[in-house]
Amino acid sequence: MTPLRLAWANLVHKRTRTFIAGAGVAFAVVLVFMELGLLGGVGRTATMLYDKLQFDLLVTSSEYLDVSRTDAFPRARLAQARAAEGVDDVLPVLFNVATWRAPAREGLFGNPIPAGELMSINVIGVPPDQIDRVFVTGKDGVFASTEEARAAREKLTPRDTFLMDRRSKPEFGDATKLQQIPLDGKGDEIVRVNGQRARIVGAFELGTGFSWNAMLMTSEETYSRVTMRPLGTVNFGLVRLKPGADPLVVRERLRAVLPPDVTVHTRTEINAQERRYWLRLTSIGQFLLVAVVLAVVVGVIFVYQMMAADIRNMLPEYATVKALGYRPPYLTGVVLWQAVLLALFGFVPGFVAALGLYRVATDYGGIPTGMTIESALGVLVLTCGMCLASGLLAVRKVHTADPADLF
Repeated sequence: MTPLRLAWANLVHKRTRTFIAGAGVAFAVVLVFMELGLLGGVGRTATMLYDKLQFDLLVTSSEYLDVSRTDAFPRARLAQARAAEGVDDVLPVLFNVATWRAPAREGLFGNPIPAGELMSINVIGVPPDQIDRVFVTGKDGVFASTEEARAAREKLTPRDTFLMDRRSKPEFGDATKLQQIPLDGKGDEIVRVNGQRARIVGAFELGTGFSWNAMLMTSEETYSRVTMRPLGTVNFGLVRLKPGADPLVVRERLRAVLPPDVTVHTRTEINAQERRYWLRLTSIGQFLLVAVVLAVVVGVIFVYQMMAADIRNMLPEYATVKALGYRPPYLTGVVLWQAVLLALFGFVPGFVAALGLYRVATDYGGIPTGMTIESALGVLVLTCGMCLASGLLAVRKVHTADPADLF
């Protein structure tokens, strides 16, 4: 009998113990998948805004730290950048935080929640006539089509009008229902941004993450009035290059001509900077990295305890195998094959459970978790390694089985 067949027979012989061990492995697999999913979600949300903006190069303040702390710089820098060779156009984007007066709404269990709660909401200001050139449109874009983006242009032309991200957290209200509230509403029907009356006239789709829970879009004029920020400053300059222009060459050219109060990034550079900040410099990223390690350690300990107990209970059987002339490498193979089979038994239900939890995290938690082939294969290899490590720790007990104990 091969080591694999004997390992299979051992697991089938004690199905209850095998089920418990497999459940423990599945629990560890779910933990690892969730921590990796959340870690991936941090990386995705870090670049979420930039992924939805159209630019070849990005101009930011030299005091820029991350997307939630952008700082502002003079609008005149955009004109200077526009005059550089290879630059086709530079579009302004304004970005800040405002106070949102929560509307009356229903709670999770249908209980009414009165209006009045104040919450932070992010506001992005753009030139309405350039909205289709600022944002990505089409599949996975902020607007489903160029036509929808151009329709949004007309909606944002009047003062005090806003579009709301339809994927904002539920406590901020439903974008469709908020559009039914007029600018001159009364009582709980008033929509207020920074204490000023506002009107929701449409919706777009961006998403939430660790940097913000909701987003509004408006014109530069309304943005300036609501946030009390002068129109002479901006937060981002979206640099569009002429066909054939090399982004790296133009970047160096802009860095040479622009004053030191701004800096120029390629898309790769700004995305890498954001991911580095959120994954390495924040407590969120560090916690999730440590949590992945702890999940693996917990899995190793649990599987080791189960395998050690199983080997201890079956020492007479292993002693019999040794008495029949099988060498220690054969017994080691049996234990390691048993570990691999446990890894597979636990991985399958853990993988299925993780898919469901990813959907919950995305739909209700606003964290864009997603299963990829790379992460699935990585966790499978990690699970097999975890179980093999447990098997190597437990295999010493097999070699202590003495055939003389049978007599």
